[in-house]
Amino acid sequence: MDDGNKVSGYAVVSAEEIIEANPLPGHTSAQLAEITALTRALEISEGKRVNIYTDSKYAFMTVHAHGALYKERGLLTSSGQQIKYAAEIAALLEAVWKPIAVSIMHCRGHQKGHDEIPKGNRGADQAAKAAAKPQLTIDQAKVLLCKQEPQPPMPNYEFYMNWRRFEPKGEFIEIILHKWQDDYELLELNHDYIQWLFPTQTQGRNFYSTPLNPQETRLMINTSEVQQRLRRAYKMMLKFFGVKVIGEDEEDTKVTEVERAENFASRFENLTTNPHNNLRITRILLSLGELGAEEYQAPLVRFFLKEILIKNRLPRMKKSAMNFFIPAVRDTQDRQDLLFFARRYYFLKEEFVWGNHGELARYKAKPVVAALLPAPLSEWTPVYSEKEKKWMSGEQGEYGEDRWFQLKNGQIVPPATLAPEIVRTLHASTHGGGEMMEQQLEPHFYVPGLSVVCIAIAQQCVTCA
Repeated sequence: MDDGNKVSGYAVVSAEEIIEANPLPGHTSAQLAEITALTRALEISEGKRVNIYTDSKYAFMTVHAHGALYKERGLLTSSGQQIKYAAEIAALLEAVWKPIAVSIMHCRGHQKGHDEIPKGNRGADQAAKAAAKPQLTIDQAKVLLCKQEPQPPMPNYEFYMNWRRFEPKGEFIEIILHKWQDDYELLELNHDYIQWLFPTQTQGRNFYSTPLNPQETRLMINTSEVQQRLRRAYKMMLKFFGVKVIGEDEEDTKVTEVERAENFASRFENLTTNPHNNLRITRILLSLGELGAEEYQAPLVRFFLKEILIKNRLPRMKKSAMNFFIPAVRDTQDRQDLLFFARRYYFLKEEFVWGNHGELARYKAKPVVAALLPAPLSEWTPVYSEKEKKWMSGEQGEYGEDRWFQLKNGQIVPPATLAPEIVRTLHASTHGGGEMMEQQLEPHFYVPGLSVVCIAIAQQCVTCA
């Protein structure tokens, strides 16, 4: 509802960007909006391999079960009447064949968490709601604002919308993101852009910049154009620091974990030579948290802690990491995990002053979780055989706090007795075929004979038979 009027919309999103979002007629039902969204997702994916998630059981079952029955009966009810949404369902069933390979999976709606599936689901809800509202032109918005109570200035929002240059003597944000990203000397020597690129609620050293105000913050969080530019700005600065998002070369926009970039040696040297960049990193972390991108905070801090405490790099960043980087992380669990990690690898534990030693000694980090599965791995207790333990002792990896063994490449090694149960849990959620499940599970789990297990589970399914 918008001012008492019913509004409708749909959206197709990835974990980080809105692919398509449009309004629908106000009388459109929720079921019809869900079918429309799924149809457009399939049409947009023409010629591609794609996984599509929907929280609509109606749309999910229409594709997987009911649709075939409808089509077999000529889209007619038992009384000979045309079924509801016949044209839209026919279009949906036609669109299913457009991708080269597709898996349509059901996910629970309105879930919390930082995994890509609940994040994407929340993003789709927000984008659909925003698309449903009547859109105003810039001129209409200005007229409306003039009729309301005086609004605070929003220079940060205007900068991120590419409506104004940063001050003093600055550039538009699109110029910065396109032309500055490889100019490391300019990024190093110019000290005025960072307060505009990553605004926070406190005044920076550039007195031409303005702290975020609550209205501006809400507007920036809920504007997709701002959010996309914020992530581009973050990745530009990562490159300047000698860091990159994992999978960035393959344009995987869903990943938040980071790793060394190819130029890390020279860029790390610059970080050591110019420690004022520690202040920039702190500002970036704070800004990400305030502008709705807090999922990027902990991975970056963890990366720097590993470089400092394990690999003995970046000696002039240690105090900043402990005193400012970790406290900037908004999520309490993530922040506690980082303190636990830091204490574990801190050279002189008696000098560790950033937490209660007794509490941290007893603290258990978050369990290993495979984001692919509908249930966390903590629901199972891994019990490895002596043969499996002997094999793992010769592999590069370690046991997590929850007793799961994880290889250096990130793959989790489940006990042979649990592997079929994990595959069965995934299949119950997606009803994907054996080959599709193998492709989904292989990056996350090391299971000898995974292909055989996936095929066997799929063949046992009554629904898929």
